[in-house]
Amino acid sequence: MLWTFLIPAAIFSVVTLLVNPMILVSILKKDKLRKETRYILLANLMVSDLIFLLFNSIISTCNVIRWYVHKILCYTMIVFTFASYSSCVLTFTAMVVDTYLAICFPLHYYSLLSMQRTKKILVAIWIFSILFPLSVFLTSETFDGDTLKRQNVCLMLYYGPDERKNTLVTIVCSCAIFFLMICSVMITYFYVKLYTMTRKSGIWVHRFSRARITLLTHSILLGLYIVPAFILTAEIMMFKNNVISMNARMWISACNNGLMMVMPRALSPLLYGLRYREIAATLKHWISRNRVSSDSCT
Repeated sequence: MLWTFLIPAAIFSVVTLLVNPMILVSILKKDKLRKETRYILLANLMVSDLIFLLFNSIISTCNVIRWYVHKILCYTMIVFTFASYSSCVLTFTAMVVDTYLAICFPLHYYSLLSMQRTKKILVAIWIFSILFPLSVFLTSETFDGDTLKRQNVCLMLYYGPDERKNTLVTIVCSCAIFFLMICSVMITYFYVKLYTMTRKSGIWVHRFSRARITLLTHSILLGLYIVPAFILTAEIMMFKNNVISMNARMWISACNNGLMMVMPRALSPLLYGLRYREIAATLKHWISRNRVSSDSCT
């Protein structure tokens, strides 16, 4: 019955694959959007989501049908999945900082967060996102040299009762929790600062004001992006301590990977990207122009 989790995963994946590329194209094709920091960060979030969706879908499908995969291929897919997930969380954090600087320091915004500095931040995000899972992969390989071995389960930190590997699991999970807590605290801090510095401006007066809806949207997306990582960490630690069986871990992993981790990828462009007026206007203009050109051809 694990295959049932592939149904919502497929639905969310189709939505993501339809909307994400459209937003990316609208940002990359329009010179004005391409020079704005917030749109560049949003584009990086979209790219990270697409990479995550690709490898997460392959891993979930392999686990559901119990397809035998070489260990080296499984590790490689997990590295890409982990790297893209870390990039999503870090980019989301950078977007909140960008909003904070734009609202609270408008006169110094472009000097504090220029386009050149934004590109360096993105490079740093990807370097960190790749180095952490890659270091875990290389460390785990020192414990297990049989990389060509085939296995029908592709799970992160899937080890037997080896004390050295269990120590590695504890270290990795502790680092992951620390990383998630740091990002969560930073995002919460900047949201609180934004609220305290703008509450006297009147933008929070109306119950359904744009500021309230934006804050609610960001909070929902933050929870949907970060909560699955805590679930994954808890799943790994419970399996390591023999609290749950392999069958139970497969169910938790299928639910988390097929539903919880894919859902924000589908909601992100709808709840976040399309709320930008410039992106929505660009998409409408692009669609209407293509419709006119197609009608003229017929």
